[in-house]
Amino acid sequence: MKIIQTLCCVVLACSAWAQQPTYMPLDHNNVSCLLDDEGGFFNNLQSGLAGYEIPKNSGLSTIFSGSYWMGAQDVNGTLYVSAAKYSAGGSWSAFHGGPISTTQAYNTLAYSNEYQDAIWKVSKAEILAHQANAQNLGYVVPAAIANWPANGDVSLGIAAQLAPFIDLNGNGLYEPSQGDYPDIRGDEAVYVITNDESYQPDGNQLGIEVHAMFYQFQTANYLNNTTFLTLRVYNRSNRTYYNFHEGLYLDFDLGNYSDDHVGCDPYNRLLYAYNGDDFDESDGGQIGYGANPPCQGVLCLSHPLESAGILTGSMDAGMNTSFDTTAWLLMNGQNSDSSYWMNPLTNTATQFLYDGNPNLPNTWSEVSSNNSPGDRRGMLCISEALFPQNSTVCSDYAFVYDRSGDRLNNVQQVINISGALLNSYQSGGNYPCLATAFNDLTDESLLPNQLVVHPNPSHGKIHLTWNNIQAEHLEIRTMQGALVYAESIENMSATDIDISELPRGIYFIQIGTHMQRVILD
Repeated sequence: MKIIQTLCCVVLACSAWAQQPTYMPLDHNNVSCLLDDEGGFFNNLQSGLAGYEIPKNSGLSTIFSGSYWMGAQDVNGTLYVSAAKYSAGGSWSAFHGGPISTTQAYNTLAYSNEYQDAIWKVSKAEILAHQANAQNLGYVVPAAIANWPANGDVSLGIAAQLAPFIDLNGNGLYEPSQGDYPDIRGDEAVYVITNDESYQPDGNQLGIEVHAMFYQFQTANYLNNTTFLTLRVYNRSNRTYYNFHEGLYLDFDLGNYSDDHVGCDPYNRLLYAYNGDDFDESDGGQIGYGANPPCQGVLCLSHPLESAGILTGSMDAGMNTSFDTTAWLLMNGQNSDSSYWMNPLTNTATQFLYDGNPNLPNTWSEVSSNNSPGDRRGMLCISEALFPQNSTVCSDYAFVYDRSGDRLNNVQQVINISGALLNSYQSGGNYPCLATAFNDLTDESLLPNQLVVHPNPSHGKIHLTWNNIQAEHLEIRTMQGALVYAESIENMSATDIDISELPRGIYFIQIGTHMQRVILD
């Protein structure tokens, strides 16, 4: 079992006085993830257990914990950062439950009663039932809908509009007894409101309010293994910020935490972890995945990446507010000593560590670098040049997973899924940052742009099918990138090819931006 020993001891020692997180599971599909209202996600640090289990009820997990990093500069270049690696409440968290209060009402009974538990869950089924019955005599609004944090108490210095809702009469008031209801995505969603100033502010905080909506679909396709996240960050300070950076920090543990690799794919806005070999052993009380371990990734749908990559050794040293400067440097592609990240293949500075596909030996990956597997952490970051007072930055993310083949095939599948989701996002406009109608984003609107190879492995004769992929040519390349086969496929969605004359080995079939690995035996 992986335990952050020092942190757990401090949490227990301070539990009598420190602001503690409230935990809530989201487990509507094949993923069971644990969420909290103290700036962390996918972890219960007080128990020392990983919080992103997949498959659900298996005891297997891919992520130990996650947290938010946010930083920016004012007009004078003064740096403001709110960031922590592991959020366990009190001084061990950069964000705390509840919205910003401009009157500093955090210690009042009214504020405590309302936001002691600043985390809410509601399902699509509950909302549909509410829609059908709201006008019926004797109908009682269920607690999940009645308690939705749509409106803030302005007498406490809280913004009037908080969580999104469908306002049937347009008066700005959340009135579920009149038929109003939460505006969520997916089949079930958990909504969390946090801020960075309500508990022991250090003067370096941004004065921001963070609204997180985690949601899932229950489907028969890859979405059943996916969790989505929408972040809305509200600038409640009296400053305009420049160079605003928003990062997700992830401590990956794919089963056994001691044998992982990490990579990134800037083109598909993706950070991912995969096993160091094709068998994930159980170790230290943590169950391993066994043969053909999965790949777990996270991608940003709404923004190109500013930086991403592995964090090892002393790169992310520090646990609390002393970590602010380090977090800012890392989000900007620098080490804690201010030196720039370097790509050894080009000998140039880079914002992306190990950005090569581990299936391709001539790219920069942990595989091609012959790195020893180990306990891996990673970070991806987006940015906005300007973040004015009273404005909002909205971002959409997806946590994607695959275990359909061996470890490197699973990496390629996660890359393919990420590309499919990006194509859907950029063409559909149905995601929370781009739409406001209840559940406009459906599983049907997210069908992947699939490239299917059958059989695989193959003796040479292969049947290919694809959908929603625009391309004129099909190409097959060796692991070294040499082109060995090409065919025109304009206006086609399937073809049969025979590559039995090629030497036995591993090849890559590419149509447009989509690629599949095939083993010729």
